[in-house]
Amino acid sequence: MRIVLAENLEYAQSGQELLRAVDLELRHGDRLALVGDNGSGKTTLLRLLVGELEPTRGRILRAEGVHLELLPQDPQYGPEETVALVLQRGQARFRQMEAELARLERGLDDPQVYLRWEALYQRFEAVGGYRQRARYQAVLKGLGFVHREEEKAQALSGGEARRLALGALLLSGADALLLDEPTNHLDLERVDWLVSFLQSFGGAMVTVSHDRRFLDQVTQRVAWLREGRLSFYQGNYTAFRREQATQEAQEAQQYARWLKEKQRLEGVLAQARRWAHSSAKHARRMHSLEARLEQFVQKAVPPPEAEAPGVRIQFPLEHPPSAERVLEGWALQKSLAGRLLFDIPHLLVRKGERIALIGPNGAGKTTLLRVLLGLLPSDHPAGRVRTGPGVRLGYYDQKLSGFDPELSLYETLYRMLGEKAHAALAAWRFPYPAQFKRVKHLSGGERARLALLSLSLEQASLLVLDEPTNHLDLKTVETLEEALWDYPGTLLLVSHDRYFLDRLARRTWHLFDGQFADYPGPPGEYLERQQAQMVTRKVETEPPPEAQSRTRRVKGRWHLEREQERLEAQIADLEAQLQALQARTAQPNLHHSEYTQIAQEQTHLEAQLNQALERWAALAEQLEPR
Repeated sequence: MRIVLAENLEYAQSGQELLRAVDLELRHGDRLALVGDNGSGKTTLLRLLVGELEPTRGRILRAEGVHLELLPQDPQYGPEETVALVLQRGQARFRQMEAELARLERGLDDPQVYLRWEALYQRFEAVGGYRQRARYQAVLKGLGFVHREEEKAQALSGGEARRLALGALLLSGADALLLDEPTNHLDLERVDWLVSFLQSFGGAMVTVSHDRRFLDQVTQRVAWLREGRLSFYQGNYTAFRREQATQEAQEAQQYARWLKEKQRLEGVLAQARRWAHSSAKHARRMHSLEARLEQFVQKAVPPPEAEAPGVRIQFPLEHPPSAERVLEGWALQKSLAGRLLFDIPHLLVRKGERIALIGPNGAGKTTLLRVLLGLLPSDHPAGRVRTGPGVRLGYYDQKLSGFDPELSLYETLYRMLGEKAHAALAAWRFPYPAQFKRVKHLSGGERARLALLSLSLEQASLLVLDEPTNHLDLKTVETLEEALWDYPGTLLLVSHDRYFLDRLARRTWHLFDGQFADYPGPPGEYLERQQAQMVTRKVETEPPPEAQSRTRRVKGRWHLEREQERLEAQIADLEAQLQALQARTAQPNLHHSEYTQIAQEQTHLEAQLNQALERWAALAEQLEPR
């Protein structure tokens, strides 16, 4: 089923044409990755699709009754809104769909009514209508809002507010989810949870993200927005990059062959012209070659499209330190509001190591970095940190502090580089007019590039990077990744981009619940081992069937209520399936074999329904107040 169709879409802003002749069709089940440079118009296209903006030219057709939901970049909440109220907004849409299904069911004898009922039923099922309670609980747990439902939404931190908006979108009942950087402010574990949740979603999705692993897991097609136009590729992001590279190589080869042949023909023609005056035969040959060359040029192979200028990132290091022990700490301890973040007796970073620091949001990753850098003291009286002789630190702070917000970009760089400031800014994709913007007016991507530019000038032998990929487009992330791959110094990285970490890190530090683990391998390998160990422990501690039945008999009230909710969703699903079968039997000219198949399905579903109803009644009796 088609959800939305954009035809010949154009959009201009402040005299700049962002979109030109864009065509896009989105159907139920589509999994589309929208990629392109920062400022290319990706968010603008999403806002046009959802109806927040109107196109300059062209049209957008949305199917009747469908709903598209866009993840806001900066969510705003009312003073009375709680976490629960925000998350439950989408239930109103589900109630509307349920009421419409019930209304249509009264007239299923009419084939046209039945077709409308069937289409709505499929949409309702695809977007999770029969799993509302289970999905609500999953979002509470997966995004970290368990036991926080009555908190005011306005009191949440920026990252929490964004996670709450993501939760509301996932529960919205929308036919299409427009996900603009959904993994921002999610740690590695929550990104994995989000992948699992989205893979079970039956509607359509358009995803903008700089997380390549996430895109690979949740998308099946790529739309590349470049110079205002969309190009489509089958497969996930990795397949797109592979096909793109192959296509570019083929185009370059074709153009090189054409150019070589053109030069050969021009050489032959030049020789013919030198002999043309000697005889009529040579003159005729010259004219024939001129005509041939003209025809050849008219069928010219287009030259490969010039690559849009990207950021040129380098972290030069003229004199790598000889110190083997780059950074060392003793008695590193920190608590927050009575909660222990970490207590590490000894920590050593050696020359050339590449370390990823991972852990849930709030585990204390940034705090540990700041203690190691001497920006925060250890709570332990014996705590101390020492850097090796000649080691020079470079710190990328995810808050992007350290710059005077009132200075312009040019003034900021002039203090570092003098007259070379303009050239340096241009190399980092700051066009001349933008170089006079004040730092406080820079976008997130511009501030990130400024911080990386500053870091590249420091000649640091130890780079400590806290979420360096935030606010960067995919091309810049890949350029940064290559620059760090070539960097000869020592790296300490914090990022929620697992692809980025797995490519660069060879040692993993994990902070969780006040515990610290040190693993001699990349994060992906460490997390897979942890998952395997959890499964093994679960199998080893799983009680025998008799013990399981005893355990079920003594379940707490909370567990019984959750089981009852799951059964209610299952019962509603089974009843809907039975109603659909009954509607099929009302169709005229139904073959005998089809009646037999329907009867068999009906018997099977009724048995499942009776079993679910009996269990529900038993639970209701257990939960009834004595």
